[in-house]
Parts: sequence; C-alpha cells; structure tokens
Amino acid sequence: MIAQKPADRFYTSGTLRMHYLDWGNEGATPLVLLHHNNSNAHTWDNFARRVAGKYHVLALDMRGLGDSDWAGEGNYTTEHHAGDVGVFMEMLRPHKAVLLGGSTGGRVALVAAAQNPEWTAALVMEDVGAVRPPSIAQGFATRVAGGDPQYDTVEEWAKNLQGQNTRTPPEVFRLLAETSTKRLPNGKLGLKRDILIQRDFIPLELWRYVEQVRAPLLLILGSESEIVGQDQQTRFKQIRPDVEIVTVQGAGHTVVHDKPEEFDRTVLGFLARHGV
Repeated sequence: MIAQKPADRFYTSGTLRMHYLDWGNEGATPLVLLHHNNSNAHTWDNFARRVAGKYHVLALDMRGLGDSDWAGEGNYTTEHHAGDVGVFMEMLRPHKAVLLGGSTGGRVALVAAAQNPEWTAALVMEDVGAVRPPSIAQGFATRVAGGDPQYDTVEEWAKNLQGQNTRTPPEVFRLLAETSTKRLPNGKLGLKRDILIQRDFIPLELWRYVEQVRAPLLLILGSESEIVGQDQQTRFKQIRPDVEIVTVQGAGHTVVHDKPEEFDRTVLGFLARHGV
C-alpha cells in the first residue's frame, strides 16, 4: 500500500537507534533517500509523494540529525554515515536499492554504493561531487561550532533556514522548521542536531570510492551552484565514462526543491533507461 503520509520507523546501527520514513509500496524497488546538510528526512516529502507509486521510498535521518541518535565526537565521518546506510541496505535484501542523496547525503550515498556494489541498483548524487574543499568545510565548521541559534517560533526558524534563498518555495522551509526543531527546557526551539558533527566536517576527496562504484551513476547539478566545478565533472568522466551529468537551469544547490519537475524527469528518466 502507498501511504499519503510516511510511517515513522526505526532500525539499529551499532548502538544507535536510527529513524527513517517509510512511504509504503513494499515489494517495489527500494529508493533510499539521504538528506542534505542542515536538514532531515522530511526534506524529501514532496518528492516521495510523487514517486511512491513506482518505488518503495525510504528516507533516512542520518546520525546526529533529526530523530536519529547522536553518535558523539569523532563518529560523524562520511564513512560512519555510509556504514549506517549499509546496515539499512542489509535489511532490504534480497532487493537491490537505488541510493539518492543530496549534498552531504550524496557523498554518503557514493560511499555506501562503493561499499555495497552487489546491492546497489543505481546511484544519484544531487549537486555534490567527490571533493569537499577546505573553504566549504571551514565555513560549516565555523557556523556550527558557536552553537545553533534558538527561536521562539517555527516561523523564525523557517526564515533562518531560508536565509537568502529565493529559489526554493517558502513552504519547504516551513516544513523543515517544523520537523528539524524541538522544544528545549528553556522553552525555545532548537535544532535536532548534535553540534559535534562539525568536528568531522573536514576537507576530503572520495575518488577512490568513485572508482569502486559499479552501479549506473547520475550527477544532477544546479546551474546556479558552484559546488561541482568543471574540474570535478571532468574527473568523474575520466573514471566513469558512462556517468550521466545533467545541469538543471535555474536551480541552485537543492535542485529537488528549486526545479521539482525537472528533477523528477531527470531522475526517473535515468532510472528507466537502466531498467530500475
């Protein structure tokens, strides 16, 4: 059965209780969604509703975020997150899973696909490459190290999460504000996030994992984003000549929110061409 609203479910990875959203349609090909930074599983809600008739959509909260357990300092590397995904993929067997991740979630999906080649049907990375440069790593670490802000209302949080973003509809940030925050003992609203995540948000290169991926690979990029430059695109093509790279015009870093129709068409077309 396909759900209009997802069911909240949990699984165990090591000692951590991990949360995910199950949109139903069990028996169909699993589509595992991994969220962007500063986000949670609900960021995929609209996309999940649109594709739940074709796939068994499963959106995960990564460790330290949303309603998944916090892991503590030193336990938030890309490999740690990918290990959680690998445990989840074991639960889905004998089905192969499509892994789709946005931003940080895309790098996690990349590593999980490399580590579980026999159980990965396809890999989609949204506006993220194999390299996290020092400038991006330091910028995030600096913002988070000082602690997250606290607000009185969801509306204030929605404005904070939106920032200067005028491409994504405001209702997306309202949903994220509702699902990414919790009421603190002082009565304020704070993020459901372990700020120690920033200690492992370091510069990295993941080309060795690109070399290990055997599944069909799609990079879907926003034309207004500079996250994945031509140098990275060229390197991807050298390693994987069959990689598909699609740039969506008018989209920024979160293509799924900025240009949902184009995002759906690109992802579903790619999967259909590969029989997934």
